Amino acid sequence: MTTFGFATVLDEDGGDGTVLSVMAGDRVLPLHDLVSEEERPTPVPDTFDALLDQWDAWVDTVLRALRTYPPDDAGRPWRAASEVTFLPPTAYRPTVYCAGANYRDHVAEMGAVPPDPATARPFHFLVPGAALSGHRGESPRPPGMRRLDWEAELAAVIGRRADSVSVEEALDYVAGYTVANDLSCRDDEALSAPPFGIHWLLQKGWRGLKPLGPAVVPASLVPTPHDLPIRLSVNGEVRQNSNTNQMIFSLAEQISALSKLAPLHPGDLLLSGTPAGTAAAHQGRYLEPGDEVVVEVVGVGRLETRVTDG
Repeated sequence: MTTFGFATVLDEDGGDGTVLSVMAGDRVLPLHDLVSEEERPTPVPDTFDALLDQWDAWVDTVLRALRTYPPDDAGRPWRAASEVTFLPPTAYRPTVYCAGANYRDHVAEMGAVPPDPATARPFHFLVPGAALSGHRGESPRPPGMRRLDWEAELAAVIGRRADSVSVEEALDYVAGYTVANDLSCRDDEALSAPPFGIHWLLQKGWRGLKPLGPAVVPASLVPTPHDLPIRLSVNGEVRQNSNTNQMIFSLAEQISALSKLAPLHPGDLLLSGTPAGTAAAHQGRYLEPGDEVVVEVVGVGRLETRVTDG
C-alpha cells in the first residue's frame, strides 16, 4: 500500500494563498492536479478543515490515483519537496493538547517514578495554535531565552467530534498522524513563576515553537502507532532515539481521558509525549541559532526545523 500524507503548502504561483497537496516520498502535488474531475468524490477541498469533512472518501480516492500516477510518473506535475514551502498541515488554529512526561525512558532519565496508568490520569497542557510552524520552517529562539530544548513527538490529528469516548474506540476518532517538535524554553523565568510554579505558556507557547509536519498520514496507513521508531538529531548528531512503545499512557488512553474533560473537535492536535534524550533531562546542550533539528517517526515522516535568533 502506498504511504502518503496531506500537506498544506504555499501557493507560490498565486500570492500568499495555500494549496492542499499530496506528499508521497519526497514529491508533492496539489490535490486538484492528482485527481481528475470525474474521479473526485466531492469538489476539491480548499483547506485541511474542509478535507476532514470527507476524509475517508478522499483517502480512498488518493490511494487509487497514486496507483495510476505515482510520484515518479510524468503524467502529473509532481514537484520535489525541496521546491515547495510547507505550512502546518492541519486545521486552522486547532486546539493543541500536549502530553507531559509520557515516555518511560524519559521519566527514568529524569530520576522519577512513572505513574501507574491503572490509577493515574495522563498529564496535558495547552499551547496556542499560533505556535505552530511548518516543515523546513524557522523557529525563533524567544527573546531573552537561552535554554531552548527539543522534544520529538508523534502527533495525532482528531478527525471527528469525540465526546466521552472509551479507550477501546478512541483511535477510531483519529484522522491521521504527523511529526512534531515540542520546542521548550528551560530558562528559570519559565520554570519558576511564583506562586504558580512552571509557567507552561511561557515555556512552550511562543510563536514558532511547535514545528509540525510535513504532512498528515492517514491513520489507516499507520496500523501500529504504538510501535514506531522515533528519533531526533541536531546538526546531524542523534540526541533522541527511542520508540513510541515507550509511552506510559497510550494514544487511545490519552484521547479517551481528554474527551471526558471536553469534546475534541476535527482538526484538534494531540502531541503524545517525548522520549529520553532532551537537553534538560540529560545533555545540557541547548539549541542555538543556526542549529538544524530533524525529527523522524518511521512510517509518518521527517520534520526539519532551523533555529533562528528571535
